[in-house]
Amino acid sequence: LYRSRLASQFCRTELGGFGSNGDGRSFLLSGGACGYGTLVDVVPMKARVGSVSPVLFKGGEGCGACYKVRCLDHGICSRRAVTVIVTDECPGGGPCGGGNTHFDLSGAAFSRMAVAGAGAHLRDRGQLKVIYRRTACKYGGKNIAFHVNEGSTSFWLSVLVEFEDGEGDIGSMQLKQVPIRFLSSLFTLVHCLFS
Repeated sequence: LYRSRLASQFCRTELGGFGSNGDGRSFLLSGGACGYGTLVDVVPMKARVGSVSPVLFKGGEGCGACYKVRCLDHGICSRRAVTVIVTDECPGGGPCGGGNTHFDLSGAAFSRMAVAGAGAHLRDRGQLKVIYRRTACKYGGKNIAFHVNEGSTSFWLSVLVEFEDGEGDIGSMQLKQVPIRFLSSLFTLVHCLFS
């Protein structure tokens, strides 16, 4: 398991507007390139997710990383930072290209940075100057959770690491096969495992 040291100070960059598909619902809630699917819209993520430029996405290694992001416009932004979870890579080119550091946040994450009652107004602003830093992910009582993806069979297994408390850097993962035990019915509703 690879562990990196988290930055202790904030860095400056620009933040893109929140990603919307036209109906006001964030396209980031589709789950993105990291494969989270509909999990991004439920606890513990609570839709506070974002896509990042290739510099932070790192070809997928940035999936699940957490960042504290705070906007600098004190007229509309609160002083609190929002913690966002990387679930996608923002499209190349423009502010996401050329080696730039860039965040596109969900509407929920974007609104969380605003002063009380100004979430919609902040989302209408477009790009904002922000400061950010990598932070440990906190999932309230979960050290790590796995999700077997739909479509997995006895011949093909797809597993998503849903939540990893802490820094979120997984360098590799190994699965160990255990001896197979078949399920057998004993002419009742009770099923037994035989070794």
